[in-house]
Amino acid sequence: MAAIVSILIGFGSAFLFAYILYWLDRFEKEPLPLLIGVFLFGAVVSAGASFLVNTTLGIGIFMFTGSEAATDLATGSLIAPLVEEVTKGLAALIVFLAFRREFDSILDGIIYAGVAALGFAATENAYYIYAYGYQEAGWQGLLYLAFVRVVLVGWQHPFYTAFTGIGLAMARMSRSGAVKFFAPLGGLLLAMFTHGFHNTLASLMG
Repeated sequence: MAAIVSILIGFGSAFLFAYILYWLDRFEKEPLPLLIGVFLFGAVVSAGASFLVNTTLGIGIFMFTGSEAATDLATGSLIAPLVEEVTKGLAALIVFLAFRREFDSILDGIIYAGVAALGFAATENAYYIYAYGYQEAGWQGLLYLAFVRVVLVGWQHPFYTAFTGIGLAMARMSRSGAVKFFAPLGGLLLAMFTHGFHNTLASLMG
């Protein structure tokens, strides 16, 4: 029962936030099939690949350092931001490359990247709420972690990955070769930086 509730909270809140992004795009709606596609990419491909890579590298760091604290800090501050922002950004990049006519404004970049990030967040939140909420502190823990992950930091992943979408949109709109190269790279680096900054603060406070 708790697993089902965790999934409903994780995905239900992500669907709500994705609808808000869709509503904001009031003048030129993006095709729903594309939005569903990037959401599923984030929920399945990005979340699955990130979990495998983060876990594998985390194990490697622990074997090398023997320190759980160092492993948590390195994984949260360095590995997770790099791996997760690359995998989430891939969804926006696919739209950018394969459906260029649908990717023609800064808002488009924010929406595609944000919806992909919400798909990722749906899976991650469902897992965290159950594994670190319910399994560690029962229903009280589940409700507490749901409040933290959905209400307090529910927009964190769309915020980070939006920078990647903005960078891609700037490249799409510019004729400059330098902008086409550096804007997506700069957007991705900003996404990684903001993600890593948040994780580092959370780790140090924890």
